[in-house]
Amino acid sequence: MAETKKKYAIGVDIGGSHIATAVVDIQNRKVIPETKIHVPLDSGQNAGSILEIWVRTIKESVQRAGNLPVWGIGFSIPGPADYQQGILKIKGCNKYESLFGIDIKTLLATKLKDCLIDPDNIVFINDASGFLLGEVWSEGLEDDNIVAITLGTGIGSGFMQNGSIVSDAENIPEYGEIYNLPYRARTAEDWISTQWFLSRYEEIFKAGVQNVKQIAEAAAYDERAQFIFEEFGMNLGSLLFPVLEKFDADLLILGGNITKGYSLFKDTFEKAFNDAPPKIHFARETENAAILGAVKNLIIMDETNVKRRETEQILMPVRQSEKVQEGYNIFPSFEIEKGVIVQGFDTLAREISKYKKVCIEGYVGVDWDFFIGNLSKALHALEVENIACSVFSAYKNESEIEEMISPFLGGDDPVFGRLFEGELESFIDVDKLSSIKADDNCLSIIYGPGASLGNWDAKLIYIDIPKNEIQYRSRAGWVTNLGVQNPIPPKPQYKRMFFVDWPVLNKHKKDLLKDIDYIIDGQYLNDISWCSGDTFRLSLNQMSKNAFRARPWFEPGVWGGDWIKKNIAGLSQDVVNYAWSFELIVPENGIVFSYKGVNLEVSFDFLMFNDNKAILGDAAKTFGTDFPIRFDFLDTFNGDKLSLQCHPSPNFITEQFGERFTQDETYYILDAEPDAKVYLGFHENIDEDEFHRALNKSHNDCTPMDVESFVQVHPAKKHDLFLIPHGTVHCSGENNLVLEISSTPYIYTFKMYDWMRMDLNGHPRPLNIERGMANLNFDCKGDVVKEEYISKQTVVEENEDSKVIRLSTHPQHFYEVYRMEFKNRIHVTGNNQCHVLSLVEGNSIEVITGDRKMIVKYAETFVIPAESGSYRINNLGPGMAKVVKSYVKPEVCNHEF
Repeated sequence: MAETKKKYAIGVDIGGSHIATAVVDIQNRKVIPETKIHVPLDSGQNAGSILEIWVRTIKESVQRAGNLPVWGIGFSIPGPADYQQGILKIKGCNKYESLFGIDIKTLLATKLKDCLIDPDNIVFINDASGFLLGEVWSEGLEDDNIVAITLGTGIGSGFMQNGSIVSDAENIPEYGEIYNLPYRARTAEDWISTQWFLSRYEEIFKAGVQNVKQIAEAAAYDERAQFIFEEFGMNLGSLLFPVLEKFDADLLILGGNITKGYSLFKDTFEKAFNDAPPKIHFARETENAAILGAVKNLIIMDETNVKRRETEQILMPVRQSEKVQEGYNIFPSFEIEKGVIVQGFDTLAREISKYKKVCIEGYVGVDWDFFIGNLSKALHALEVENIACSVFSAYKNESEIEEMISPFLGGDDPVFGRLFEGELESFIDVDKLSSIKADDNCLSIIYGPGASLGNWDAKLIYIDIPKNEIQYRSRAGWVTNLGVQNPIPPKPQYKRMFFVDWPVLNKHKKDLLKDIDYIIDGQYLNDISWCSGDTFRLSLNQMSKNAFRARPWFEPGVWGGDWIKKNIAGLSQDVVNYAWSFELIVPENGIVFSYKGVNLEVSFDFLMFNDNKAILGDAAKTFGTDFPIRFDFLDTFNGDKLSLQCHPSPNFITEQFGERFTQDETYYILDAEPDAKVYLGFHENIDEDEFHRALNKSHNDCTPMDVESFVQVHPAKKHDLFLIPHGTVHCSGENNLVLEISSTPYIYTFKMYDWMRMDLNGHPRPLNIERGMANLNFDCKGDVVKEEYISKQTVVEENEDSKVIRLSTHPQHFYEVYRMEFKNRIHVTGNNQCHVLSLVEGNSIEVITGDRKMIVKYAETFVIPAESGSYRINNLGPGMAKVVKSYVKPEVCNHEF
């Protein structure tokens, strides 16, 4: 790794009984002696006193640096902690417990702003890992697997593999922490610490001493004191032997004050390794190594420079452009009539500065470091003292959470798990949460998913974030799942979010909706927009009575085409293709409110939680707060075929994945080239076993399969509708723009053959041949396909200006599909049903619900809530306007899935 061009930084070593700071000369990898300060402190003090000492000591080191260009601060600090965010989680260790849950990074950034240190340049590392990093850096150690142990107030541990600190590998303890490992019916630190020495001495001598040094001096003439060290060596060796063996350690680095007495416990320590002790390196100066390691970590973090989002897609602007949108609008919004939407951290800070306690809840994917940092900065500008505490410090250990959710993650399955049935409370350690207390002397903030479970009597803020932005941030590698400290790769992370995090957080936000005092859009990288909870709920009520559009989003795919790219303005052109447009997939779409040009996006499900009956009408009895219908585009224009696939039966999707209803689909052909096709249904002479063998042979031998010898191929033209109930073998061919009108479940696709393709990253796409075979309907074959699986179109209403055409659906579909065609206008009766619609031909239309009017352009999807009642549509363009409409079949209402 190249060395940073920045020359000087502050290193801080936080010990159980001291703080040491110094300026580090980066190029020479050494502490500048005249800048070093060592200050004893009582780590059992209250938080304010401890932090005051820290700030004062750091400022003094900065002052001693004089004119040296100090650009950042690195901390080596005891754990457990969230080192990325700078939040301590120490509890039950008799040190720094008053700092439990406090956002130290944000607080220090505010307190040290006079030192001109950028908050992004304040970083944290475990003290033992910092010691390890510093010792390796300064001494030029090059062993492959290195373990560092510090022996002082407690026992610290760090693990390094091929030059990098590791904390989440399978061959090391959780977080790389040894202190809490079980040992002799207690924890390791109960047997290996300064306190153990003092207690053991008092037990044997019936008298007390002040420190371990006195015991070491007594060992020179008293066998009992020598025995204490020998017992310590046996404990230490017995603890470390299996740890080092599992890690396959090449080198053990020992540091800390107790290490100075190594000769007193050498024999018993090394004997625990079966007389084959590891190679040991003794640090000359543990404190300096920790300071150096803290700065080295700062350098590494500075050079990592992780992006916050990985996508070519444009972030929705917080303020709308004044330019009139021509054609399809990728950022539709709903102008509110009561209340205001406000922009900026400064306005939010002014609003909450009048309170003493604030609770900030939010969704997975929120950039808490950015948000709390900017809010604290804005409060500081108003001279409002504040302290922020993170609820993440109160989450259960990762191992407990993993054990709890493991049955829902699907094991090695790369795609599927089962919807988690628990609540957010099950992730929280009640004792830890109860220890996070508000400070009566300033504005206290508790934040993070589950913050409200602390039961503070506080104003409640909720930060929402669109799911497309969560996924873009996930792909950038810095989003973490609930209860997880480090990011995992995007694909397993999405699976875990879909089956665990999102269901948990959706239940929680539903419970919070009525109590939210302020709602915030958290998608912006340098800004926020917000409104009051009352304004938010009034706006939800208003939207529930009028036509609106969800905010669509667009994604490339291995089979994607160029229709969307060519026909929808405003999208990034720096993509290989667009395979999907998420027009209305409620679990992943947002809705956008606006006020005088300021946008605020929240998840669609807030509408359902607020008043599902207003949205769904009669169908609310069947679907509850689940929105039943989805619309999305599948673009294969100049692209490729989709995978050959089917969807699960109702029993299968419920038993295997926990969904209430299954993924029944239709393909409405919005546009097509003359050669466009759809693969649908089997030939009359289909042999199930032969088909199964062909699939497996292709997969196992990596050879093409003759799909058309098994599956029928049908010509596809504009306005055709193909019916795809569960179990139907199908896929779209090239040169289609499919408007997929379907039930809402959307990831349960069993791909059985994928035309020998890799994904966009060059990796094989997972197949589900056996699941597909278990769900395929082999009665969908021969002439039955054309009779029952290709829609019949029947005119059911007609006059000289308009007509309504019923597009038949399969009996297994719970929704109807109609097409309304009109030259001038049409009046539609809602019949207490929610209608989902799309303009499939024509330039633009005007949709009128009550006193509101909304312009809809070609290919845009929109929703008419049941409470809107009747509505009118005016054709604003030349020629005939054609609008597809779908809603739940009346006979399905009051039905129990």
